[in-house]
Amino acid sequence: MSAHIIDSIFFKDLYGTETMRLVFDDLNLLQKWLDVEVALATAEAEIGLIPACAAEEIARRARAEALDTGRIKQLIDETVHPIVPLIRVLAETCGDDAGEYIHWGATTQDIMDTANVLQLKEAIVILEDRLKTLVDALTTLAVKHRDTVMAGRTHGQQALPITFGFKVAVWLAEVQRHQQRLAECKPRLLVGQFAGAVGTLASVPEHGLQIQQRMMQILVSACR
Repeated sequence: MSAHIIDSIFFKDLYGTETMRLVFDDLNLLQKWLDVEVALATAEAEIGLIPACAAEEIARRARAEALDTGRIKQLIDETVHPIVPLIRVLAETCGDDAGEYIHWGATTQDIMDTANVLQLKEAIVILEDRLKTLVDALTTLAVKHRDTVMAGRTHGQQALPITFGFKVAVWLAEVQRHQQRLAECKPRLLVGQFAGAVGTLASVPEHGLQIQQRMMQILVSACR
């Protein structure tokens, strides 16, 4: 029995797609957590806050498919915390003392919120592609039926004649406004976070803003 309709073997593709489900799949979420930790370590290594070899080892080991998800789940059950178990399991896989430098100066919400934004960024790409496909199809249909006469309707009743192409053009204009709204929301939505506990960057006072900026630059470059 499915826990939710989007997981139903019968109805899931009426309310979603396999591509979109993969974006919000647990393994992809785990990888996004890891991507944020890698970007943080890389940024900190560039300014000399942590050893470069440690950042390289963290990046090498930060692969969702290589981590023990069963152990992460067990530790989440024990700690009722999502990121501490991730750090422990990732640290156990790192050689030398590289694991000691994971999550340096960060707080849980830095990782989780930024990872969610990375998922949303992937989702937006899918939505943009689907909207473009829909716009192309509606444009073709509107042109093809620009002279196809049909009854217009008002209050659910037949009224003055219109063309089917005109009706489709109205749908097209609506979808194009959706495209515009989606584009306009991206600068406000796609914002990462790194500020440490209570959001003051107190854990990295001398380099906080520099780490924050470089970390986001790395994530933008990696996720294009």
